[in-house]
Amino acid sequence: MRQGARTFIRMAAVPLWLALAGCAAVGGPSAEAPYIRPDSVDMLRLLPPPPIGEAALADDLAAVRAMQRSRTAERFAQAREDATVSIFRFADVLGSGFNADAVPVTTEFFGKVNRELGRYIGETKNCWRRPRPYEIDPQIQPPEDLLNSTGARRGPPRAQAMPAGAPCDAAQYEVDSYSFSYPSGHTAFGTLTAILLAQMVPEKHIELFERGREYGDSRLVGGVHFPSDIEAGRILATTVAALMMLDERFRADLDAARRELRAALGLP
Repeated sequence: MRQGARTFIRMAAVPLWLALAGCAAVGGPSAEAPYIRPDSVDMLRLLPPPPIGEAALADDLAAVRAMQRSRTAERFAQAREDATVSIFRFADVLGSGFNADAVPVTTEFFGKVNRELGRYIGETKNCWRRPRPYEIDPQIQPPEDLLNSTGARRGPPRAQAMPAGAPCDAAQYEVDSYSFSYPSGHTAFGTLTAILLAQMVPEKHIELFERGREYGDSRLVGGVHFPSDIEAGRILATTVAALMMLDERFRADLDAARRELRAALGLP
């Protein structure tokens, strides 16, 4: 197994947002200042709070339960594989040339991008503190390997979300190994990866966006997220992508990664 692949698989053993925000890399774009200015956006106010109230929760839970009943064995197996935090989960769209050994600049670029994304994910999760579906309904039972591989370990019983309309000060919450449900970090990761890869390889944009959607939906299939978590993850990723595009350094790094990736794929 390649070293790059081993790195991403190890990352899956901790909560995604901690893996993205905390992983270190040497040189390249990661050594620079963030692409997004800290005062550019208040993500806690931009994203709506998770659904609060019995009716809204009932709808979300019903969707999770329905997916547990209707999923095929093949789709469930894919959902478990999609728990791995890796841009190379998109190799089934881009081909075998998309691997860590072939695209080191691209790998480093996505590392920086997703470290920034991870900070927003962590702030939002630790603000709203929404319990996961299987904590609310014991009939939803993701397998232990899926729970362990994503860091979605069983958290404090009956953890409560913040009240609607009252975004919290994320600093007041201790950062620990428990990953709350809202928003879906995997969905944000998959969506942002799809958006940027589509910028690099527009010939495959339809397939890349479909794979990004599928990657996020795997969280519902696996029973570890609500539909509203997934929707919020997509909003967060789209916002982050738009803000990053405003930065000249980001655009230069994106272009360097694009040129490397296209060469590795044999594209002009």
